[in-house]
Amino acid sequence: MPPEPTPPTTGQQRGQRLLFVAGLFAALLNYPLLAVFDHDGRVAGVPTLYLYILLTWLLLIALTGWLVRGKE
Repeated sequence: MPPEPTPPTTGQQRGQRLLFVAGLFAALLNYPLLAVFDHDGRVAGVPTLYLYILLTWLLLIALTGWLVRGKE
C-alpha cells in the first residue's frame, strides 16, 4: 500500500514559517551575537563582523526564497 501524499502547504502555514524566519534572523542580527563577532579578527582580509552580517543576510535571502518558491 503506497504512503498517503502529504497535504499541500497552506498560505497560513507558509506565513507562520516566514514569521519564524523573520524572528530567527532578528535574533541572529541582535546585539549579543553581533558583539561576539565584533573584534579585530579577519577572514581573508574581511573583518569578521562584516562577514557574519553578509553571510547571515545571504542565508536569510536563500531561506526566504526556498520557503516562498515551495510547492503550492
